[in-house]
Amino acid sequence: MVSNGAKRSRVAAAKKFSHDVLAAIEKLQEAQDELAKINKEANEKILAIEKKYNEVRESVYIRRNEITSSIPDFWLTAFLNHPTLGYLLNMEDRKIFRYMESLHVENFKDAKKGYCINFNFKANPYFENVKLTKTIKISDDGTLKSTGTTIKWKPGMAPADNPADVSSDDKKQGNKRLLPQNSFFNWFSSRPEHTSKVDHDTVVAKLIKEEIWPNPIEHLYYDDTSDEDDTSDDEDYDDDEDDEMEEDNMKCDK
Repeated sequence: MVSNGAKRSRVAAAKKFSHDVLAAIEKLQEAQDELAKINKEANEKILAIEKKYNEVRESVYIRRNEITSSIPDFWLTAFLNHPTLGYLLNMEDRKIFRYMESLHVENFKDAKKGYCINFNFKANPYFENVKLTKTIKISDDGTLKSTGTTIKWKPGMAPADNPADVSSDDKKQGNKRLLPQNSFFNWFSSRPEHTSKVDHDTVVAKLIKEEIWPNPIEHLYYDDTSDEDDTSDDEDYDDDEDDEMEEDNMKCDK
């Protein structure tokens, strides 16, 4: 079906181009329509293949979660070692994350429509829930909607918006990394559409879905070895070399 806008464009083009050029444009449009049809078919087949292999992966994901649940503080460590997500956990969040047993990302049946991220917890002194879910929905026009589980905090355990602080580990290492004022668990709140918080929620969800979930073991090990031992015997370099060394260290910390 040709839209009214397309019809108006063709009427305007008819006044602008010669008959031969219009004929060529019609053929060009036919080619574009054919490509659009092929692309649609390809996308449908790709989605079908992705769905098939997501189902194949599912049993492995379940087995992987059984293994990670036996490793103390596995998900806390993975999140803390992520270059972005690690900065979103304040000290109270870290205590809560110690009770996290597993993580699971689940696409909608139509993967283009969105996905859910499930955080599973063992019994803990903070809240009654055993599962917290964040859902990102994508409408046909691309509008994002962020919804989440209402956390049933136990009396007096809801995390306050703590003042920024430096973790004890970072203090020992001489780092000045400030912890966030707001709790990570505010991320589970449902948001109205078209707000900056929806954008923030989506960015965090995407990082978890694409960078933590596929291979969390990548973030299990973190080499924060200082270069001080390598440079203690060499104090004769000039300021330019010192600046270059500092820049390299920043790159290695990513």
